[in-house]
Amino acid sequence: MRYAEVAVDAPVGHSRTFSYSIPQEKFSLEPGQLVWIPLRRRVTQGMVMSLADVPQVAATRDVLQPVEPSPLLSPLGLRLATWLSQYYRCSLFSAVELLLPPGFKAQVRSRIIPVSLDDSRLEALRPRARDALEKLGTQSHLSEAEFVKLLGRNGSRELDRLADSGLVKRQVDVPRPRTYRYRRYLLPIANPSYGEGNNGSSLPASERQRSLLEAVQSHDGGYPASDANKLFGSGVANTLVEKGLLAEEWVREPVDGNAPATPAVATQTLTLTPPQSNALGRIVQAVDDPQLQPRSFLLHGVTGSGKTEVYLRAMQRAVALGRQAIFLVPEISLTPQTVERVNARFPGRVAVLHSGLTERQKFDRWWRIHDGEYDVVVGPRSALFAPVPRLGLVVIDEEHEWTYKQDESHPFYHTRSVAGEMSRLTGAVVVLGSATPDVETYYHASRGRHQLLELPDRVAGTGSNGKPQLAAVEVCDMRRELQEGNRSIFSRRLAEALGECVGRGRQAILFINRRGSSPVVQCRDCGAVVNCRSCSVSLTYHAQGSRMVCHRCNRRTRPRQRCRECGGPRIRQLGVGTQRVQEEVAGLLPGVTVDRWDADASRSPSGPVGTSLPPGAGRWQEDAMRRFRDGETQVLVGTQMVAKGLDVPNVTLVGVLLADIGMYLPDFRAGERTFGLLCQVAGRSGRGDAPGSVIIQTYSPDHYAITAAARQDYAALYRREIDTRRQQGNPPFNRLVHLIYQDTNAGACQRQAETLGRSLRREIYARGLTDIEVIGPAPGVPERVRGHYRWHLLLRGRQLHRFLEEVDVPPNWSVDVDPAQVL
Repeated sequence: MRYAEVAVDAPVGHSRTFSYSIPQEKFSLEPGQLVWIPLRRRVTQGMVMSLADVPQVAATRDVLQPVEPSPLLSPLGLRLATWLSQYYRCSLFSAVELLLPPGFKAQVRSRIIPVSLDDSRLEALRPRARDALEKLGTQSHLSEAEFVKLLGRNGSRELDRLADSGLVKRQVDVPRPRTYRYRRYLLPIANPSYGEGNNGSSLPASERQRSLLEAVQSHDGGYPASDANKLFGSGVANTLVEKGLLAEEWVREPVDGNAPATPAVATQTLTLTPPQSNALGRIVQAVDDPQLQPRSFLLHGVTGSGKTEVYLRAMQRAVALGRQAIFLVPEISLTPQTVERVNARFPGRVAVLHSGLTERQKFDRWWRIHDGEYDVVVGPRSALFAPVPRLGLVVIDEEHEWTYKQDESHPFYHTRSVAGEMSRLTGAVVVLGSATPDVETYYHASRGRHQLLELPDRVAGTGSNGKPQLAAVEVCDMRRELQEGNRSIFSRRLAEALGECVGRGRQAILFINRRGSSPVVQCRDCGAVVNCRSCSVSLTYHAQGSRMVCHRCNRRTRPRQRCRECGGPRIRQLGVGTQRVQEEVAGLLPGVTVDRWDADASRSPSGPVGTSLPPGAGRWQEDAMRRFRDGETQVLVGTQMVAKGLDVPNVTLVGVLLADIGMYLPDFRAGERTFGLLCQVAGRSGRGDAPGSVIIQTYSPDHYAITAAARQDYAALYRREIDTRRQQGNPPFNRLVHLIYQDTNAGACQRQAETLGRSLRREIYARGLTDIEVIGPAPGVPERVRGHYRWHLLLRGRQLHRFLEEVDVPPNWSVDVDPAQVL
């Protein structure tokens, strides 16, 4: 007897597996196969992590059947999933899910069938349970969800009791994934034990069953189930499988190899600058030599310094050696322009993976990548888990972006850390690129963990001295503007510069990191602010569609005519967002074409209001980008989407309308992120032959992040940040683990947080640990999201993983290792 150690799809401790026996007379298994298994009273999926001759427990249950006849995860994938589970303290199956093909996650369909309805035990049941059983008897069966609903409160527990007492029975239909095409085949079972121990109940009971059994046994290979249904009748095959006389398997049909390729775009051959040549040479040396250490690089180059050209040539070298590359971007919105550039170098050999694709598209591309049909994979963070069989290079562009951290569901991984582990497992080279690197990344590069490569100059954009220069930056003090009577959202200098820019036939970008028209709706009589009923945030007024929206839970409501608190009619919209900026530009510069690019516009099938897209048109992002690149759009208004990746030589003006947004959040990274965002958006200006200018509007002109961004001086920002973090003990000098508890009851949430805080402090004191501290507990920011109150704790120290292994964190707490934010 052989046994499988299985990672189960259930909320269990991290890195835990369960032992299952393999019915070898029905099928064989290999590590990496996805299987259906019984777990307690349910049937669920599991991943075979390893095989063993001796189980971990005395009694085991059988694996029911494989989901796929061949392994879905390679040995490398299994090792990576194990590392993810251990490092990020999540269940093994949640780590495995990252690596599975799209559509393989499925739930069984469970039906409830009555067994005994005239038993005297019925009288001892609750009235609601008796009513549910009576209705079940009239319909012969119900879905489990329907029956649980009939049972009322604690229906699942009641159902378990009814099943244990033999009053009802669960019948489980194991589904196959819906996103791909499968053919079902019947297989003979060697030496079936007809009728042993069951009075012959497993014998073929009809002529059709006997004929089908003989046909399958005499057939060379699997017998198509479709033929069995045609020749012997529907259901005969199912009966033989249920009796254990035949086995079945689902075989995936080959993916259509004629999927349309992204059209190639001709590009000119570029001459590398000396810094580019040096950086490329160092990376190529590591690609050529698998023994060279370290195998990760930080490519620090100012905006417009030609980092992408270095990436592309390094990828060409990896492909020339028969290996493959993954090119990661921080957001889906950047994928089209990146694909365009990458596909020009690798025409027809580029796979794109992101959440905007259909399930079928994602599934087909996953399998074609698995089969080695592509040289390059492009996409956001999830593309890192593509099944690239010959990985040679991973590029993480804009590596400082917080979107590389998964913070929505387990595991809460960071792309940089996972790429580093993949490099250790495969020998692949990792290139981290940014104009404003994460402070921790730059610190580690300065200490030799990464090789530091510098690109200090632009390769385009000519200044007065004939050399490529960064755009000139001017800071406008909005306090002075108010004192001098300017109530507009534009400073006088920015309004003047916009008119001059458009008048010369140039283009401008206006950046504000707020969607909507007004972020606050307030009663002028009593001061009450209109807040979301589910979240501790104010509703944002959106003029487009005339609605108020919560940007946390997406709750929508119509604008109020009167205050709910005092009944007053003076309801006003305060503040400014992208929609209002678009309207103000149209009023300031009549006849100028203005587009808006933010998350609201990206969710709309027709794009932002005022654009030339017809209603219902898709792919608006590509169209908006094309219009701006071709000069049809003169002013582009947007959130941080416009700060990354846009390379339009005709842009000579960038205006930052309110640089203070986010700068004073209670997060030690707030200043660093403000600096990075300002430098990124400033880098969109002056990338052509004409000099560029940047105007930053702020109420805090003396803040260190603003002054450093105005000079685009990363070294000054880094020195300030690293000194502050050394004094406070924050990363990179210590590690962080963020513990979050959520509950619909505010008091219970606070009590749980205080209890865990005391428990952790007692444990630290009892062990005499001096290098670990507990910060908090404190309410989250915002305190309430989607109806759940949030309280959190922060662990700070060096050996946090070892400490957490030896303490009991309640399972209903969320554990975020190396958090990207601590709000």
